[in-house]
Amino acid sequence: MDDVARMIGYRPFPWMKWCWSFVTPCVCMGIFLFHLVNYKQLSYNNTYVYPWWGEVIGWCMALSSMLCIPISLFYKLFRAKGTFKERWAHLTTPVWGPHHLEYMAPDIKSLSSLTPGSDDNKVIIFESVM
Repeated sequence: MDDVARMIGYRPFPWMKWCWSFVTPCVCMGIFLFHLVNYKQLSYNNTYVYPWWGEVIGWCMALSSMLCIPISLFYKLFRAKGTFKERWAHLTTPVWGPHHLEYMAPDIKSLSSLTPGSDDNKVIIFESVM
């Protein structure tokens, strides 16, 4: 929550943490389980049933984009040094520093101190990277 507040300039509502932690994963898991339970072979106009190798190609194409995150997680987890707990803590701890300043929202207090008639008029440019 602190990192999100640094990036967008204000703290999100507390229920957002619950949504990110519980609601979204449960909805995604529910959709996945619903799909598994109600799975049937892919057909066209209820007359042509696609061959099994066609479905395999489709699943491989879909999974090629979805498996990038878990594969890179396992790769980095096994390549890091230390115990499993130390590796997990190291890989899940955010790093904020001068190299991340372009992602941080401008300080609101410094913006409010600028008045049109003051000597220290500055142009502050803030561009979102998204």
